Amino acid sequence: MNAADPHESSAAYVLHALPEEERRAFEEHLAGCEQCQEEVAELRATTALLGRATAEQPPGALRDRVLSSVAATPQEPAPQESRSRTEKPGPHAEESPRAGTKTRRRGPAQTLRLALAASVAVALVCLGLAGWQWREASDAKDHAHQVEARAEEHVRQVEADANRAETQQQNVTEVLTAPDVRLQTQTLSDGATASVTFSRSEDSATLAVSGLPALPEGRTYAAWFMEDGTPVPAGLLTNNPERRVTLLKGTLDNASAVALSVEPAGGSPQPTTTPLGAVPLYA
Repeated sequence: MNAADPHESSAAYVLHALPEEERRAFEEHLAGCEQCQEEVAELRATTALLGRATAEQPPGALRDRVLSSVAATPQEPAPQESRSRTEKPGPHAEESPRAGTKTRRRGPAQTLRLALAASVAVALVCLGLAGWQWREASDAKDHAHQVEARAEEHVRQVEADANRAETQQQNVTEVLTAPDVRLQTQTLSDGATASVTFSRSEDSATLAVSGLPALPEGRTYAAWFMEDGTPVPAGLLTNNPERRVTLLKGTLDNASAVALSVEPAGGSPQPTTTPLGAVPLYA
């Protein structure tokens, strides 16, 4: 440890680069030096942050490369023995420093420690940058996987909707082409018209409407099979029911009519409003 300025040993101490004797001497100095205590604490915190910045294990050959680099770094020569106070300088001797100016040179051991500390710090920074880049790449991959998963889910949903629409269209076609198909039309209380096409042999019915007013948000039209005066849910109409034939859900076994009412969005188990009217299903 430099006896003239022990504060220079803080970095080497934090990086465990001090020889045992100098380490003990610095720790004795550290116990009574508040400045060194703060500096050591800050250096330890910085080193810990740099160490946590990397998400991968350092390569096994890193230590050898660092030590090889340090060994190849030119070192300052050892200071020459001081001339005798009585020895006169030669005619070409360098001018002595100004009076009162202190000069201090680092010895080979201290230079080696500083070079080692700098090399380790650079290595930690490089590892931190590598870890940051790895995390960025990993986050990008995760985001890409999420986007891909959402896209696949969207495709599956579109395919499912298409399959349902195709199945419904086939069922509607079967009802419309059945040999016993019947068509019944009824004017509703608000002046709209409801037409029901049904087939007892296919046990299915469709509903087409015209002239229905638009409903406010949170409300929808619901269809009901009337069985001995009891309404049974038969499905909800689309947002624009006048542009689509609705295939009703359920069977016609005991149905004598199809009623229409206004209900909360999502439907309800029983009508919550007075039905707009009912289309009779004659045998």
